[in-house]
Amino acid sequence: MNTSLYISSGALQAYQQKIDTSANNVANVNTTGFKRKDQSFSEILSSQINNQANTNQEIGRLTPNGIRVGYGTRTGLTQLVMEQGQPMATGNPFDLMIQGKGFFQVGYPSSTAGAPDEVRYTRDGNFHLSPNPNKQGSYHLVNANGGYLLDQIGKPIELDGQYEVNFDANGQINMKNKDVQGAPFISTQQVGIVDIQNSHILRNTGGNEFAIESSVLPNGSNVADFVNLLQPEEVQLATGFLEGSNVDLTKEMTDLMTSQRSFQMNARAVSYADQMVGIANSILR
Repeated sequence: MNTSLYISSGALQAYQQKIDTSANNVANVNTTGFKRKDQSFSEILSSQINNQANTNQEIGRLTPNGIRVGYGTRTGLTQLVMEQGQPMATGNPFDLMIQGKGFFQVGYPSSTAGAPDEVRYTRDGNFHLSPNPNKQGSYHLVNANGGYLLDQIGKPIELDGQYEVNFDANGQINMKNKDVQGAPFISTQQVGIVDIQNSHILRNTGGNEFAIESSVLPNGSNVADFVNLLQPEEVQLATGFLEGSNVDLTKEMTDLMTSQRSFQMNARAVSYADQMVGIANSILR
């Protein structure tokens, strides 16, 4: 077995994935609410030679120091980095920014009759009014993908056109009649902000949205075990602002160049290993 060939080819695959991850981060440096991904590497299982009879060794070690053969590296873990992005002032009363933890819930009607609506999660708070086709004079808050902003019980937020609307810092909705003088009142609906306890279960669905990957959930658990509705006192919402991407362009470009150099070196190592195999085969002939 040509170990060097396997080590280099495995590293090529790992660094290609790292380059793809960094390139995706760079491409979304100006995407609202985007969270960058960080990729780590892990060592492929090493082979151990059982030739040490001395019992004074570390627990589980079968080989003497210096004789532990590794087989390269592979992609270990690709995870979301949930650092806060920079605020961007817009002045739009329907632009919302979550400060701290949490995701907006966005609903999409199911294409299957009788099936529950699909719920996705996003940090992009760029919403606008869309007329409610089922009720004249009523509006929903939707995002650029057409998804409905959901309230605390998972229902689309519905706004009456005769009221002025503003959002409190805790996600509650204040309503004031445009035609009648009087104090504003609090709507029974409020913005439903949820905390995802483990970001590793989130699957990127495109459009800067995520869904929970049910196939990776532990046995005996369901989606509700990982989605926690935040109470009003736990929510920090800013109106008229959007959250910028948390991508550090300087760091990403440095990582990208380092990964490209490593990819080139491993590609050259593959070429050398191939040449050695060719020389060995010609000698045997």
